[in-house]
Amino acid sequence: MKIIKTKKKFLTNIYLNSYYNNNIIVKKKIFLIIDYNIYILFFNILKKNIFFNFIIIPYGEKYKNINTLKIIWKLMIKKNINKNYIIIVYGGGVLGDIVGFVCSSYFRGINFALFPTTLLSQIDSSIGGKNAINFFSKNSIGIINNPIYIYINYNIIFYMKKQEFLDGYSEIIKYSIINNKKFFFYIYKKNNIKKIISRSCYIKSKIISQDYYENNYRSVLNLGHTYAHCIENNKIINFSHGKSVVIGIIFCYYLSSFYYKINFNILKKNIYLFLKLNFFIKNILFFSKKMLLKIILDKKFDNKINYIIIKNIGICIKKIIYKKHLLFFLKKFYEI
Repeated sequence: MKIIKTKKKFLTNIYLNSYYNNNIIVKKKIFLIIDYNIYILFFNILKKNIFFNFIIIPYGEKYKNINTLKIIWKLMIKKNINKNYIIIVYGGGVLGDIVGFVCSSYFRGINFALFPTTLLSQIDSSIGGKNAINFFSKNSIGIINNPIYIYINYNIIFYMKKQEFLDGYSEIIKYSIINNKKFFFYIYKKNNIKKIISRSCYIKSKIISQDYYENNYRSVLNLGHTYAHCIENNKIINFSHGKSVVIGIIFCYYLSSFYYKINFNILKKNIYLFLKLNFFIKNILFFSKKMLLKIILDKKFDNKINYIIIKNIGICIKKIIYKKHLLFFLKKFYEI
């Protein structure tokens, strides 16, 4: 894996396939799958410049299911899409997950390229090849299948809604906590979004290259996510992915304090980062056993779970935590 910066100031191209051919997209026929939000936003440009087959998919986590897969498969068969085509995906992480799953199974595998349009998808979901749908629990059915090409243009994030930008930034903060202390202090002091995106992509690519199938080290990328997915599945209060990850990271800090001494100044800086980005969350959620049940439904849970905890900024480790201990920690967390 390698990251190559282009001559243009605002572009970063990430090549995840070492056998990538620069002309592969030009040589193949193109089938475009586009996010509804992007289509509406750039309607005037797209209607003048699209001369090939395309379909529009609704935006949102609720469409990340098997029914959406059936619709796309059916349309691709009707339009006679075959291995001579390359599927181009314009959209966020949800669309990338759906189409990645579709392409890995359609005709036993068809090439696709990602053009992520949200900060979260640019620095997180587009890198690593994880494609999944929600089936009873989040991301329970999926596969690892990399696109042949990922094109990142950071300018498009200025068209995003504020909450979508914050969702992506919570993942950036996560990268700094798990892998790079210098990066943590950089985002604490500076706001150069181009460098921040580039560095985040590099950190995730570096981690994935060491553990492609998540047998060990790659699992540190799940920092805050086990609990975050439970919060996202909560039906009482709707929390975005970013807010859920922030709560998950705060819970990880609390959990980690039982095992390691957390530097108070570092913790204060981390909380300040969240406050700086308006991640002020009051009345997070009331505690109930339903939250524990949602964690049990997590695909990684088997009466005990490998939970990622924070040893220090830049150092996170995997620790086995049993169900009864997790219940105790959750009760104490909500009593604070």
